Amino acid sequence: MLIDTHCHLYQIADVEGAVRRAREQGVRRIVVVSEDAASMRRALDLKGRFEGVMAGLGLHPALVNRMPAAEVEAGLAFLREHLREADVLGEAGLDFKVVERPEDEAFQRSLLERQFELAREAQRPVNLHSRRALRETLEEAIRFRRETGLNAQMHWFTQSKRLVRQACDQGIYVSVGPSVLDRPDTQEVVKGIADDLLLLETDSPVPFGEAQSEPAWVRRVAEKVAEVKGMDYEALAEQTAENFERYLGRG
Repeated sequence: MLIDTHCHLYQIADVEGAVRRAREQGVRRIVVVSEDAASMRRALDLKGRFEGVMAGLGLHPALVNRMPAAEVEAGLAFLREHLREADVLGEAGLDFKVVERPEDEAFQRSLLERQFELAREAQRPVNLHSRRALRETLEEAIRFRRETGLNAQMHWFTQSKRLVRQACDQGIYVSVGPSVLDRPDTQEVVKGIADDLLLLETDSPVPFGEAQSEPAWVRRVAEKVAEVKGMDYEALAEQTAENFERYLGRG
């Protein structure tokens, strides 16, 4: 069984087609992460409509510095009310690419802490974004796991061998996306991800070349990861499915 542990299914025009094509490729679960209150509602709606679709609720760090304060608070209120209906908290984290002032970074950190508290209350693992804040987000993930006993997933965290090693040493899950298909530097990092902490994702509908990714691409990602790590494909599919159950706290 294959699992897309991080995508934005609501951004794909033909959702039914995308789900169907994913199933045809052996993808049995699709985790739809969100960015704001509107996409949280859509993630929950998709979970209700399609078997195997799971919901992640959260406020995306690349957006929060541009949101009016009232919108941020409304998103947190929705998250507080509905997180137990979801499977994970996400997409949350830090994104320093959009930081223009020290107070922007401080605001992202405070908002992440508030979301962590809601995850603790709802007993949900977290799915974390870390653009240009790799070490900082990893430190937050490690602290969250130590303080709550809940799991953390570093989404698209394939830029640094050293940081991946630190993540694995601390029991933090690392998900691999389509960049593994054609980037030798990503492939080298993937070799260092512990087998029992490895997850797969697409971040759909992120474009690659002239194509738009979708959950069905998990099959291609899995095949390439198996090749890179020298594993049997079926064994890798089974391993990553088991890892996902443990990440959820069910394994």
